[in-house]
Amino acid sequence: MRTAVFLVGSLLLLSGCSADPAEPASAPTVEPTTPVSSPSVVSAEPSEEAEPVTEPTMLLPLEPVENTSTLPPVEQPEPQGGPWTKLDLTIRSGADAIKQDALPQSFKDFLVSRIGVEDEVGCSTKEVVLHGIHPDGFVYGLEESSCGGTQTVWGIADNQWNYIVAFLDAPPCADLAYNKIPAGAPGLRCTGDDGSAQDY
Repeated sequence: MRTAVFLVGSLLLLSGCSADPAEPASAPTVEPTTPVSSPSVVSAEPSEEAEPVTEPTMLLPLEPVENTSTLPPVEQPEPQGGPWTKLDLTIRSGADAIKQDALPQSFKDFLVSRIGVEDEVGCSTKEVVLHGIHPDGFVYGLEESSCGGTQTVWGIADNQWNYIVAFLDAPPCADLAYNKIPAGAPGLRCTGDDGSAQDY
């Protein structure tokens, strides 16, 4: 009987001194880092509470489309400057894209791989309206998909046509310039340092 009491007492003492192995020691709390937000939606109206932005936002690349097709690499042209060529093209199918003489073959191939094809997030491009093209490798227009519509500037990045910036409202002009998008795109509006909308 004395032995049983001694064992129970010893177990009680040990249980008070040792950690329960079933419960791991709690890990130190680490504050999560804030992810870089996608510039897919940019508001033209400045927020009264927001701190003024002192440095342009790097927008390149904007979630480039994963190239799982057999599209050949696209060479980035040497920047030459010069004006944009105004376009008024509505493309609703790959066949529409192929017929457009004003577009480089590599961009037509890109459109064929996008229009009517579901992307990695489940959106399918239904229509592309093109307003302008620049010889430095940029195209500006609108894209309508099953997930909504955006104004878009496409450009060549990582040896493929990609989305350089997509937005609903006018983005800051400084962001467009920082991403080397040539000025003068037909119909492209942006906001100046004072928040007023202007032609880019």
